[in-house]
Amino acid sequence: MTEVQHHDPDDEKRVADVDRKRVLVIDDDLPLRGMLAAALRQAGFDVLLACDGDEGYRALTLHQPDVILLDLAMPGTNGWDFLQRLRETGYLGTARIIVLSAHLYMEPKAILQLGVSAILPKPFNLPELIDLIEHLSP
Repeated sequence: MTEVQHHDPDDEKRVADVDRKRVLVIDDDLPLRGMLAAALRQAGFDVLLACDGDEGYRALTLHQPDVILLDLAMPGTNGWDFLQRLRETGYLGTARIIVLSAHLYMEPKAILQLGVSAILPKPFNLPELIDLIEHLSP
């Protein structure tokens, strides 16, 4: 008796989804979040969105993203508060963080010493950002 092999293309899609790198975008700028979500999804990433540090922290604990894109200047819980919370809870160092900010009030070297993997000033080059995410994600 011969065994019939069934090929289900959805099985491959599910496996591919598991392999996709997960990126969390934390930024209060809605149009920028939308643009990043579209571009990153098109580049093959699984994208999570948050409008401030509190929402970002919840997404981090629920979904364990590979890379976090973090704006520093946001109303409410800003990027600095988010980094401090990561330090206090032990998450700092487990996720790769790329700071995207138009206003850097500290030396970039000092920001990197906070546990951030990279800094890209706004406006940034999208292909450069995608390459950086690819490089940093495990």
